[in-house]
Amino acid sequence: MTDGNGSAAIRVLLADDHAPLREALRLDLEDEGFDVCCEAADGPGAVECAQRERPDVCLLDLRMPGGGLEALRSIVAAVPGAKVVVLTVSRDAEDVRAAEEAGASGFLLKDLAPGAIAETLRAVAAAR
Repeated sequence: MTDGNGSAAIRVLLADDHAPLREALRLDLEDEGFDVCCEAADGPGAVECAQRERPDVCLLDLRMPGGGLEALRSIVAAVPGAKVVVLTVSRDAEDVRAAEEAGASGFLLKDLAPGAIAETLRAVAAAR
């Protein structure tokens, strides 16, 4: 798959337990030229997707069944070079610190505009 410029599309794993949000994010990201290669509704599913698909970037809900933080740690450990951006409603500094310590490459709030999410994912994917 290619983006609108003929370059290889950035492959994204999308993990969130709220199906309507996951669908909206997938559609927004696809409109922005991303390839959503895998979706998961819980932490273990996200880890399995990451190991199987080896996406360029994982967009991971911090609070989902099976533990988003645990999934983050597992993905970073199991998938060398994994780039994981945490997506959450939490503005708690402790959550940010915990995600950074677990290996997150970025931290986004769910109330951001879709364009801001896409911009962050592009920046994280480019930082190799």
